[in-house]
Amino acid sequence: MQMNYLNSDVYEGQKLMELPPNTVIGFGKSDVGIIGKDHTGVCLHPSLFEKHILTLGSIGSGKSNTMYHIVKAVREKMLNDDVIVFFDAKGDYLEKFYCPGDLVISNSLTPPPGHTNWNIYNDIMYTPKEKREETIREIAGTLFKSEIEKSQSPVFGMGARDLLSGILTVHIRQIEEGKETWDNHKLANFVRSADDVDLYNLFLPYEDLDWLRSYIAEDGGATTQSFLLTLYQTVMNVFNGTFGQPGDFSIRETIIKKGGKAIFLEYDLSSGNILEPVYTVLLDLAMKEVLGRTERTGNVYFVLDEFPLIPKLNYMDNALNFGRSLGVKVIAGIQNIAQVEHRYGEAYGRSILSGFGTVFAFRLFDSKSRSFVSDRHGSVKKLINLVSTTQGKGTQDLYIDAKVIEDWNLSDLKVGECIVSFAAGSPCLFYPKLY
Repeated sequence: MQMNYLNSDVYEGQKLMELPPNTVIGFGKSDVGIIGKDHTGVCLHPSLFEKHILTLGSIGSGKSNTMYHIVKAVREKMLNDDVIVFFDAKGDYLEKFYCPGDLVISNSLTPPPGHTNWNIYNDIMYTPKEKREETIREIAGTLFKSEIEKSQSPVFGMGARDLLSGILTVHIRQIEEGKETWDNHKLANFVRSADDVDLYNLFLPYEDLDWLRSYIAEDGGATTQSFLLTLYQTVMNVFNGTFGQPGDFSIRETIIKKGGKAIFLEYDLSSGNILEPVYTVLLDLAMKEVLGRTERTGNVYFVLDEFPLIPKLNYMDNALNFGRSLGVKVIAGIQNIAQVEHRYGEAYGRSILSGFGTVFAFRLFDSKSRSFVSDRHGSVKKLINLVSTTQGKGTQDLYIDAKVIEDWNLSDLKVGECIVSFAAGSPCLFYPKLY
């Protein structure tokens, strides 16, 4: 006897909803949101932002369109004690959301409006004095991370890292004592011109830096030159272009003062491999500043479009999981799950992704990303009605286990259409209007 499928319904568990016309999810919780087709909508209320938002979708799926709606809502509601930090991979956010008074970090040959130059020393000085040497070690560690992890001789990267830490430590002490002023340009020039004798003499007056002189042999032998060469190469690569110019910008200072401003970190795709560590340092400094607060004073939004382009952030997990009470709100966009796992490893990457309470999932071409969305809502028990092809045999009811979000639900999404997965409650299909 053959049976034909008649219909099915959820017997136990959540259900993927289709929004009826004129339905707004979270209506009344906020006066900003995303407008969809047929007068549907998703209200962007404070609880969604507090639990962070992820947009996930392949190239051209409509992910950026939704990000623009979200950012527009944020900028409309920002107050004087708020600040927003953009990691802008393509320049779209600068073009659409820049306002006079915002600050822009860019390596462009034609500096955009609001452009300012970073000063590594100002960020260190805005750290509490007892934490400055720790900050110096973290910055140097990030700048030399690639040389240490990818080299067949990591000892030279480790030595160069320690030498840069020592140089920055001495320079900061000179600033504290009022003996000298320093910026990125002067740092690059100092390293470019310094030889082994100069560095040996730089550390000589400081007993706590005596150990650094072990990297510098009296005869300036091959090992010493290998340490110095690695130091020169990295400093010249990183403190290059606008990042090697005199400046006074401190991201920690801006996070502290806020003022309703935006900070645009404009990622240069053509120089990405060289300048990646700088963006990591800047975002880590910003996140560390917020996480180090003892009480909440305003909101700090992080808009990280294509955030897997950034090398592993040291404070991303803490920002997602512990930053809520301190006003941290992360809005991120990725193309697929594999990008995050490549940067952070499978287990740690999954931990980071689980920190996003709301996910806007667009059409996805890989099974791992589709599984991530589906697994957020798990299984459901369905009642299936089957009708016999044999006359007079009637219908038959079956209970089956299924997924709230099936693989084909994601594969069948149109361009611009998404499934919204909330931290609580059932997911829904949603079609945002063009920004």
